[in-house]
Amino acid sequence: MDFKKYPIFLNLENKNILIVGGGNACLEKLYGLEFTGAKLHVISIDFSDEVKTFLNQYPNISTEKREVREEDLNHRDIIFLATSDSETNQSFRKMAKEKGIWVNSVDDPKNCDFYSSSSVSIGPVQFAISTDGKFAGVSSTLRKLFEEILPEDDHELMETLFEMRRNLKEILPDQKERRLALKEIIENLNSKYFHKS
Repeated sequence: MDFKKYPIFLNLENKNILIVGGGNACLEKLYGLEFTGAKLHVISIDFSDEVKTFLNQYPNISTEKREVREEDLNHRDIIFLATSDSETNQSFRKMAKEKGIWVNSVDDPKNCDFYSSSSVSIGPVQFAISTDGKFAGVSSTLRKLFEEILPEDDHELMETLFEMRRNLKEILPDQKERRLALKEIIENLNSKYFHKS
């Protein structure tokens, strides 16, 4: 039986995260972690030009050009194994599990404790697309499709809606009244933009 995965959004602010590897897979993880506030440390025997360019923008990201060692896993919250070597992934995931650390092995689902997702942000709203690590290209393509469909103006609309809700808490302290007002706003939006009555 195939069990479904439980999607979550992690607060990674000040979390200690290790990325092993310095190629395209590393770059993908760096882009995903760029604005999370996590403390990033990258170890690789080599770094691609693209990764170097990215890292040059962020001097606060710690890097080391060498092979990863078992002691590098200590005191980490999450580890991303961005290598193309399944044996290395398996070996380091085993060590990490013994230390109680969750691991994501990029494009290597059998050596993952969790799968990363492609995400789309519309202002304060964020949603994720996952293929359970089976076909990252599909997630990436769907993400690009959603980004094209959802105009940039919608980002501002979502910010405005969230601001309205915050203000309503002060204007309408009664929860029932507030719920009715929010319901009316959503119904008006549905009627105007999505032709639902």
